[in-house]
This record gives sequence, C-alpha cells and structure tokens, in this order.
Amino acid sequence: MLLRNEEDLDEEAARQLAQLRAMYADLGTASVLKESLRGIYRNATNRCQAERIFTTWCITAELSGIPEMLTMARTIRQHSEGILAYWTTDHLTSAAMEGFNNKLRWLIRQAYGYRDEEYFKLKIFDLPKLRTQRDL
Repeated sequence: MLLRNEEDLDEEAARQLAQLRAMYADLGTASVLKESLRGIYRNATNRCQAERIFTTWCITAELSGIPEMLTMARTIRQHSEGILAYWTTDHLTSAAMEGFNNKLRWLIRQAYGYRDEEYFKLKIFDLPKLRTQRDL
C-alpha cells in the first residue's frame, strides 16, 4: 500500500493506509511527504512555481526529522537545476536515455569475449530494437 500511488488504492487499501499512518507517526509523515512530492509534478505549471513548492517540501521534510526525508531533501536541493529543467524543457525527462544506457550496459555484459569490434558497434546501433527482458 505504501508503494502504490494513493489514487490507485481501492477503498479497503485506502482505509488500511489511513490506519497505518495513524498508528505509526513517522511512517504516516513519510507517506504523506511521498504523495505531496508526486503532486508537485501534477500541480506545478511552471519552473518558478515548482521551485517554490520544492523548497517548501524540502523544509517540511527537514522539519519532519526523519533521516530518509532529510536525505531526500538534501538530494533534491543538490539536483534542483536538473529537476526543475522538467518545466523548462516541455516536460522532457531523461527516461529514454536512462533506458538506452541500461540496454548498453546489458549488451556490454553479454558481449564479454567479443573479438570483432565492428560487430559490437553494429550491435550498439541495433539496441533500440533489442528486447532485453525474458518472458517468465
């Protein structure tokens, strides 16, 4: 329940989540902070607004005293330029690049022992079409 998005919970799960939040203060605070952090991407319409909301979120996270939230606030502050770029690049993320990098790392592991460097380069160009997951 804690890992799922709040809007995806059915009534029973939402009720149980509310009980958990009430019984365990730090867990409840962390859960609410997680949801409010997600909400920034839904609600902020421009970089300036997002920056103000992130700053407020970081202050709230720091005031919570929860070590993991302190770490998250510090990380957000350190990477704020990259995070806020989402609002100045028409909601562009680095997800595609990260996916390609993961495929490239996978190919490098698979290619251990390749003797033909040109063949390896051709495999890199073929990566976007390559499936790296196995069906279970």
